[in-house]
Amino acid sequence: MRARRYRSMSYVYKRSIGLFEIRYPIPSDLVSYFPKPNGKGFKTHLIKSLGTRDQQEANKVAIDCAKEIEGAFSFLRDGIASDEFKAFCRKVYEFETGFYVDRFVDANVGSEHYISEQLQDLRRALKSSDGEQLEATVGWVVDHYIDSTIGQLASIPSDTPIRTAMLEAASGVLSDAYSRSTATIRGIANLPKAKSPYLQLEPTHVPSVGDNIPMAAEGHHTLQKYWEVYEETKQSSSSPIQIGTMARRETAWREFHQLTGSTLPLFKVNKTHVWAYRDALTKAPARSGSIADLRNLSFPEKLEKAKSKTYPKLDSGTIADRLRQIQAVFQLAVDRGHLARNPAHGVSESNLAGRSRRKAYNAEELQLIFSSEPYNMTVPLEKQNDEFWVPLLGVFMGARASELYLRMEDVFEDHEHPHILVVDYAERSLKNRASERIIPIHPVLIELGFLDYCRLIRAKSDELFPDWEFRKGKKPSEGPARRRFNKHLKKLFPEREYPADTHTFRHTFENALSATLIPERIAKRLAGRSLGGSVDNYNRLLQLPDLADAIAQVSFGKLSLEHLRVK
Repeated sequence: MRARRYRSMSYVYKRSIGLFEIRYPIPSDLVSYFPKPNGKGFKTHLIKSLGTRDQQEANKVAIDCAKEIEGAFSFLRDGIASDEFKAFCRKVYEFETGFYVDRFVDANVGSEHYISEQLQDLRRALKSSDGEQLEATVGWVVDHYIDSTIGQLASIPSDTPIRTAMLEAASGVLSDAYSRSTATIRGIANLPKAKSPYLQLEPTHVPSVGDNIPMAAEGHHTLQKYWEVYEETKQSSSSPIQIGTMARRETAWREFHQLTGSTLPLFKVNKTHVWAYRDALTKAPARSGSIADLRNLSFPEKLEKAKSKTYPKLDSGTIADRLRQIQAVFQLAVDRGHLARNPAHGVSESNLAGRSRRKAYNAEELQLIFSSEPYNMTVPLEKQNDEFWVPLLGVFMGARASELYLRMEDVFEDHEHPHILVVDYAERSLKNRASERIIPIHPVLIELGFLDYCRLIRAKSDELFPDWEFRKGKKPSEGPARRRFNKHLKKLFPEREYPADTHTFRHTFENALSATLIPERIAKRLAGRSLGGSVDNYNRLLQLPDLADAIAQVSFGKLSLEHLRVK
C-alpha cells in the first residue's frame, strides 16, 4: 500500500538535517520587541523548531505554534487596553487585599500597627516617579502577567512604553489594594472604593427591545468616544489603514454621530439610524470643506444650510463610499466582540446596486495590452523592470501594485514551490490583515523568466524593484512608470465604460479565480480577501502546495504571451 504524502503548510520549512521548523513573519509594528541575539537590528520572522521529521506531525504542531505566536502579537498590540489585562488586575487586587487581611488575622495581638506601617511604606513607594523604584516595587506584577501570556516569545525592555504603562497601571491597582487592606485592618466601616480605572466598570445602559447586544464594555461607549477605540485599534494593528482611507472614514463617522447623537451609546444604534444617515447624504452638499460658509459647520448645520441655498449634491459614488466607511467601523466592533451585529449591514446607495465600479479585462483586451508597448517585443532580462513585470504579476498573481514593494528576503524563487511572501514593512503597510499572505508564482510567469529576473536582481539589490523611490505621502509603487502605463491604457481603450488602469489587472485575476473550481477559502486567500471572523486565522495556515495547485488553474482563454519569452 502506497504511503500517504503530507504536504508542507505555509510557513513550515524542512531544514537540511531533516527537522521541520516554522518561520512565522513578525508584523512591522512589532519587530522592536524581537531584537536579534547580537543586538544588531531586529528579527523579521520567528523561527522555531517543530521537533519532528514527520510532515504530518509538523503540520499539527505548526497550528499550535501559530496560535501561540498570534496570541503574543495580540498581547503586544492591546497592552493594558485588553480585557485580559483588566481581569488580571482584578485578580491581583483581590489577592493582595486578601493576603494582608489574612496576615493580620493570623498575626499576634498588637501587630496591627506594624502591618499598617508596612502598607503605608508600600503605598509611598508606589507614588514614586522614579522608574527604577517603580520597577523594584511592582515589576513582579508585570513580569507575572507577561510570563503567563507570552512567556519567552518576545522581549519587553524596561524603557518601552508598554512596560511603563503596565508598571503605572499595576502601581494604581496595588495602591488601591493596600488602601483597602489598611482600612479593613483598622476596622473602618466604609471601605474606600478602588480608584484605578482598571478596577472600575464603565456606567452601563440597560438594553431595550430592538437594541443591539453590547458584548463588552466598549459596546457601551458613546459614538463619539468609540472612534478613539476604532482608530487606536486599527492604527496599532499589523495592517494600519492608509491615511487617505482613514480620513474618509473619520469624516463619515463624524457626520454619522453628529446626525444621530454624539452621546448615543454604540449598542443603541439600529438600522433606522443608518438609513437616516443614508437619506441625509442624498441632500448633503458636495465638497463642503472647500466652501467658506460650510467649512466649519457640523453635518446637521450643513444640511440646514443646503435647504436655503443651492449647492452641488454628493454623487452616488461618494454616498456609497460614506456608507462603506460606517459599515467598516461597526464591523470592527463585531469582530472585536464589542457588539453582536453590524447595524449598517445591508444599507447601501440604491443607485449603485448591482453595478461594479470596475470590470475585468477580457481575453481580447489582455491580448491587445500585452502586444502593445512595452510588450510589443522581447525585452532582454537585464532591461526588465517594474514597468514590465507589475502588470503581469497583477494579472497572474492578483497582487496589488503596492504589495509588490518586496524585499528579496521575502522572494523564494528557488523553493520547491516558488512564491513571494507579502508582509507588512515599516516603509509600506498593507491594506488589511488578510493581505498578508503567501502567493505562489504562476507557471506562466516562470515560463516568461520571472525566476531568472529574481536571481539577477538578488545579486545586486535587496529589493525586487530597485528603481522604486519613496516620496512623502506616496506609495513606492506610485512612480512615473505606473502613471505612464495607466495613461497608455486609457489611450488603448478610450471608449471603455469602466476604468482601464493597473489595478484592473487584480480584478481580472479575481474574475479568473471565480471561473475555476477552486474552493472559496483558497481563492480568498490567494486574493488577500477576508472570509470574516476567526475563519481567517485558520485560512492563514493553508498549505503552500494547495495554493500553488490553485493558482496554476488561473487562465485567460487564448491569451498568448509567447512573444515575450526570452530565448
